[in-house]
This record gives sequence, C-alpha cells and structure tokens, in this order.
Amino acid sequence: MSNISIDLSNQPDLAPLAAVVQALQPAARALGLRFFLMGAAARDVMLLHVHGIKTKRETKDVDFAVMVENWEAFTNMRNALLAGGQFHAPPGPAIHKLRHVLTRLPLDIVPFGGIERADRTIAWPPAEDHVFDCFGVSEALAASVEVVLPGGINVLTASIPALVLLKITAWRDRKRTHPGRDAFDLALYLTNYLDCGNLDRAAIEHPDLYAVADYDHEATGSRLLGRDIATLLDPGTINSILQILLPEADADGALLLAQQSGMELGHGRRLIAALCEGLADAMEKAGK
Repeated sequence: MSNISIDLSNQPDLAPLAAVVQALQPAARALGLRFFLMGAAARDVMLLHVHGIKTKRETKDVDFAVMVENWEAFTNMRNALLAGGQFHAPPGPAIHKLRHVLTRLPLDIVPFGGIERADRTIAWPPAEDHVFDCFGVSEALAASVEVVLPGGINVLTASIPALVLLKITAWRDRKRTHPGRDAFDLALYLTNYLDCGNLDRAAIEHPDLYAVADYDHEATGSRLLGRDIATLLDPGTINSILQILLPEADADGALLLAQQSGMELGHGRRLIAALCEGLADAMEKAGK
C-alpha cells in the first residue's frame, strides 16, 4: 500500500461518505478484512475534492471492494453490517447491495481475493449466474492511498491510475450494455491527468514527454497515465490492456471508445493512442 495520505477532513461535502465508512469499519476490523473505496465516489474524491476537477456527473452510490478468503467471510461481514443496525438490505437478490440508514446512501460491497476464479472473475452465489470481473481490483488495493475524511475517518481509496485500470476493464465488459458510462469517466481522466498534481513530476521524472515537436498537454498527460498504470502491472498484463485499447487507437477502426466518451473523435483517438504509448513505453523499458 502507498504511504501517501491526503487530508480532506475540512471538506463538509464528504461528511456522508465519512459516516458510511465509519459504519463499515467495526465489522471489517472485527473480521480482519481490508476494504477500499472505488467507483464513482473514489473518482469524485480524487478528481473533484483533491484536484478541483469537476466530474459533471452526480454520484448516486458508493462502491467498496473488500478482500476476503472465501464466501463465508463475505457473508459474515454482510451479516455483521446488518446486525449492527446501521445498514439494511434493499429488496432484491443482489447480496452486495446495502443502504446506509442514516445518510440513505446506497452502497455496493464487492468481494475479491480468494473467491476469484482462474479468469479473475467471481460468480455470485447461489445461482452463480451473475459474474463480476475482478481484474485490477487487487492491483488497486496495492496502490491505494489513504484519505482522511471529516471527523478524522480514514479510508483507503483507489488511485487515479488504478481507477483508470478498472474503468478500462469495465468499458470492455459493458460497452454494449451501458454505452457511454465508462467511456465518459475515461475521458475525464485522460483529459485532466497532467493537472492532477503531475505537471512538475512529469517534468522531473519524464522529461522525454516534453521533447516532442507537437506538444499536446492532454496527450502528454495520457501518455504519463499509461506509464503510471503500467507500474501496477506485470508485462503480460500490460499487454492484455493494450489489446483492449489498441483497436480504439486505430484511425481506421470504429473508434467506439472515443465515440462513447463524448470527445471529438480525432482528439479522443489521439488521447487513447497516447495512453497506449505510455503502456508500451513501460513494456519496452522492462524488456531492456
């Protein structure tokens, strides 16, 4: 886990999130389980609250990932949360969905770890007819940052590179069923990454990014983002991500990702291509 800690304790808009995290912590600690914030709530924390970048979409729920050894551990945590009286289960078969009684915030608690199958998916019991792709979740936990919320409540939160990694996988899985949802968030990260506290770091640690004839601020950030994502992965996994993205960087391709993102097609393709270049840079460096 990263040693980075971000203090957002003076931001009252995050008080509802702090209340949810505080309600989760006793059960997780009692059972020895680690969890972290991901999804749209983490996006808003990292972009809006840390860097002042408007996300333009309202967060409707809060997503947490919890590392468990088996389904029994997940069931034990869920039961402990319901028994504590601060959460209730809404109607329906989805066992990962709860609602916080005080704030009324809906939340998803997604398990990962020992319950993952060989392809890094989980199949929800008992019918196992609903499958969730856990690719990138363990990597996100390893790269998580500690955020201090109002009231001094600490929560591990996925970093921006980890959030992008998770979004790439989500877009691959949902691009036909939920067009635009994941692509829009990817566009936010690609267009703003250099302005997420990375301008000086890029100049110091990656000066080659500026040694180009046709410098583009957003493309430079996208390429840096590709390099940062690569630090979370092994070379084989980097290649798997490239296989998702490279067709979307092909000028003669369908450009579905750029199209769904809301960006101008040519510009969107260039940013995706720059992201691929950053990933490829890391693979080339590892191969030397």
